Amino acid sequence: MSHQVAISYNSLTIQVKAQCDTAVHSLCAIDKVLDRIHKTASKLESEKVVEYENYLVNAKNEITRRIEDFKAYLETFKNKSDYSATYQQTKQQIDRKAAELTNFVNDLTGSKLAVIDQMINEGLLNVGNSVTESMINKINGVVSLSSDAINKINQIDDISLRELVYREILNDNNISFDAALKNAQDEYDKLLGKKTEQVIEEYKEELKSNGISTEVLDKVKTIDEANAIANEAIADEKIRKETLRVIIKAIKDRGFIVDTKKNLKIDKERNIVKLVALKASGQTAEFEIQLNGKFMYHFDGYEGLACNKDITPFMEDLKNIYDINVLHEEVQWSNPDKIQTQKYQYVNKNKGTN
Repeated sequence: MSHQVAISYNSLTIQVKAQCDTAVHSLCAIDKVLDRIHKTASKLESEKVVEYENYLVNAKNEITRRIEDFKAYLETFKNKSDYSATYQQTKQQIDRKAAELTNFVNDLTGSKLAVIDQMINEGLLNVGNSVTESMINKINGVVSLSSDAINKINQIDDISLRELVYREILNDNNISFDAALKNAQDEYDKLLGKKTEQVIEEYKEELKSNGISTEVLDKVKTIDEANAIANEAIADEKIRKETLRVIIKAIKDRGFIVDTKKNLKIDKERNIVKLVALKASGQTAEFEIQLNGKFMYHFDGYEGLACNKDITPFMEDLKNIYDINVLHEEVQWSNPDKIQTQKYQYVNKNKGTN
């Protein structure tokens, strides 16, 4: 018998793990900038240096807290008796939480981090205590700004933009808040522009290190866009790798031998990972794992319907042990009458399936 099936699937456990791992990795980018600030602080422990250190440490702590909340949120559903019955509704809620986490991480580790790094490059944090005190004194009364304007400045979320507005006020006692903000934004954009090409190249190197094509960033012009695309691509690849891992574990439990050095290949042109598993008695199980929540399996070399003895428990293990939820299953071909040796070709007839 030869039996080939295309599967559309998702797994909340695998999805959450991949997105949390990607978010955890983003903390490394914050650590790199923190390290540079620490080196700056060792030379000059100004109030501004400490302020930036605290800002980044708080950002790290908040990302970590949200990651743990995200994991705990999934566990609350997995512990419910009707978890499988409400899978689609649960997935929508998990997707919403995932988007919130991803957007928060991207916001902190994109252009905001790049501007802080460029400010370090240009020595803008080394203002010195005397200059910092002068700036604070002007903000607190010497400069002719209303308390409303002062409150607006202090409410600017981006620490670098807020710093640049302060600098505009320090340089011109009579400048209005709106004018200071405009000038500061122009300076912010200049700082960002100086880092854009370098940071995008760093994202490309990150993709390469994860075995991902850099083509997705070829037309990207901004750091925030590159950051979001790179993080999504890395999370997708983590999902595929984890799916491959659980498939290998589940198929080994059915008595198959998996030689990943010889029988695991990457089809870069189609962006598909191919796996072949063998039994000593001659049966084979072949898999193609895509990035978009699809994989195909092809069991071959069985007589009659014997392959069902391997396929059924294999699929049950994927669901019950590894939380892989099959959304759609489509038989590409099934020939129970003779041993089929024809090679498979993946056909995607499931467009539009969620």
